[in-house]
Amino acid sequence: MHFKNNKQNHSRIIYFVINCILWAFILSLVWGGSHLVTGSPYVEDFKVLSDPVSEAISYRVFANITSSLHKTDTKFLSLTIDTYDLRYNWEEFFFKSKKLHNLAAALSPSDLRFGGTYSDFLTFDPTATHFTENNLLKNIRRAYQIDFGIFNRRFTIEEFTMSGSQWSSLNTFIEEVGWDLLYDVNLFKWNDGMWDPTNLELLLDYSSESGFKIPYFQLGNEPNTYPHNFNVTIPPETLTADLLALKAVLSKYPLYKDSSLFGPDVTNLNVPHRSVQYLSEFITAGAYNVVSGITLHHYYMNGKTAVQMDFLNLTIMNSMKRELELAVNIAATSPIPLPISITETSTCFAGGAPGLSDSYIGSFLWLDKLGLSAQYGVARVFRQTFLGTPDGLLADNMNPNPDFYLSVLFKKLIEGPVFNVSIDPQDENLRIYIHCARRKLYKAGAIVIYYLNVQANEAILDFPQFQDADLDLYLFTPGDDGLISRHFRLNNELVLMPHASLPPLRPQPHKGKVTVSPVSFGFIVIRNANVQLCIKHFAHQK
Repeated sequence: MHFKNNKQNHSRIIYFVINCILWAFILSLVWGGSHLVTGSPYVEDFKVLSDPVSEAISYRVFANITSSLHKTDTKFLSLTIDTYDLRYNWEEFFFKSKKLHNLAAALSPSDLRFGGTYSDFLTFDPTATHFTENNLLKNIRRAYQIDFGIFNRRFTIEEFTMSGSQWSSLNTFIEEVGWDLLYDVNLFKWNDGMWDPTNLELLLDYSSESGFKIPYFQLGNEPNTYPHNFNVTIPPETLTADLLALKAVLSKYPLYKDSSLFGPDVTNLNVPHRSVQYLSEFITAGAYNVVSGITLHHYYMNGKTAVQMDFLNLTIMNSMKRELELAVNIAATSPIPLPISITETSTCFAGGAPGLSDSYIGSFLWLDKLGLSAQYGVARVFRQTFLGTPDGLLADNMNPNPDFYLSVLFKKLIEGPVFNVSIDPQDENLRIYIHCARRKLYKAGAIVIYYLNVQANEAILDFPQFQDADLDLYLFTPGDDGLISRHFRLNNELVLMPHASLPPLRPQPHKGKVTVSPVSFGFIVIRNANVQLCIKHFAHQK
C-alpha cells in the first residue's frame, strides 16, 4: 500500500512537471521572453508586439486656444559642453570639423552652458601652451559618471588648466554657430575663507580684449552636494554673498557689466543632499536681488542600472511633474519673480545608459521632458550634453543620435504660447503638447502638436477644432533594430547622414485624421489653424 501511494505521487509529480514545461514553452512563443512595462506594450528583443485582436484607438484632441499657459522662446531648448571636455585638444579635433559646425548651427539659436563638476577645479592660464590633467582626469566617461553630483565616495580633484588658445577656440566656435555662452565660474578659489575672483579677472581681461561675449554667468556647480562629495560646506547665504562679489567684478568690464547671473544649480529636488532646503534658503538669503533666475539639474535615473522598460515607464515620466511642481512652488516664495532654468539634464545620470539613452527609445523621455517643462513655464532646458557619452546629442564620432534630430525639429518648429490640452478619452499612454508654430517656417497662427504614443496600439488623432485643415506630419518610427535603433524613420523614410551636411527633414502633407504608430512620437503642424494668440504673439515681435 505504501509503495502504491509513492508510485501515484510520482505520476502526479511527472504530470505536473510536464504541464509546467508545456505552458512555459507556449508562453515563450507568445511573449518571446518579453518584459512588461507599466503602462506600455510588451517588448520582444526591443521590438513592439502588437496585440493581434486589438484595434487602433481613436482620440479627440482639443486645445484651449483662448489663453496660454506660458511662452517659450527660440532658446528654450539649449545645450551643455562639460568642462571636463578640456582633456581633448580642441584646436585640432573639436572645433575645426565642418560636420560639427553644421550640426551645431542646426541647433541655433541656443545658449551653451560650459560647466559641471570640474568647473570648480579649472584654472585659466592665458599663456599656457597646453592643458594639464591630473591622474583622475584620464577617462571622459568616468568624468560624466561622477558628474551627477552624488558620488559614492569623496573625491580629491586637483586643479587643471585651460589655456588662452583653448578658451579662444571655444568662443570662436560659439560665435560661428550662433550660440550664447553661460560660463560656470570656479567657486573653489578661496582666499582667507572668501571667494577669490583673481583668476576669473584674468579670464575676463583676456576675454574683454578679445571681444568674447559672455551674456550669462554661474558660480559653482551643485553646491548642496559639496559636504558629501568634497567635505566642503558653502551655505546658501555665503553663495549669495559670493554672487554679489561676482556681480561687482563684472561691473568693472563694459562688455560684462550687464551680464546675468544664475544659481544655485542644485541637484534633483527629489533626491537626498538637501537640494530642496538649499534652494529655499538660497531665496530666503536674498538671492532674488542678485540672480536673474534659479537653476537646478534633473535626471530620471541612474544610467548604470537603467533598463529598456524604464524609458517607457509612465511612473518615471510623471516623476518630472513632481520635480517641476516643487521648483515652481519654491520659486513662488521669491518676492521678485524668478524664472526657472534646468541647466543640466538628460535621461540618465552617470553619462547615460549605453544602447538606450542614445537610441530611439531614449527620445520618449526627452520629448516628454520638453513638453512638461514648457507647460510649467521653465525658461531654459539645457541638454547634457552636446557631444559624447550615451546621453549626448552626438556620439563620440560626431554622428547624430535620434535625440539630435528630435531637438533640431523642436527648435525648427516651436516658439511662443503654450496651450493647455485635453484628449477624449483621457489616456496617460498618449501624451500630447501644443504650441504655436515658429514663424520662420510657418505663417503666424499655425500650431504644432507633438505627441508620444506609449502603447502597443495605433492611435488615431482627430482635431475637431480644425476640420479639413492642412497638416504637415513629422512622424518618427524606429529603424531596423526596433526600439534600440540608433537610426529612425521620418514619415517611413530612414534618416541617415552620410556626409557633413544635415539631411533634409521634410514633412508629409496631410488632411484629416492622423494615424500614428505604436510606440512612436512626432510633430503635427496645423498650417492654417489661424490661432489668434499666435498671430498676436508674432505681431509684437520686431
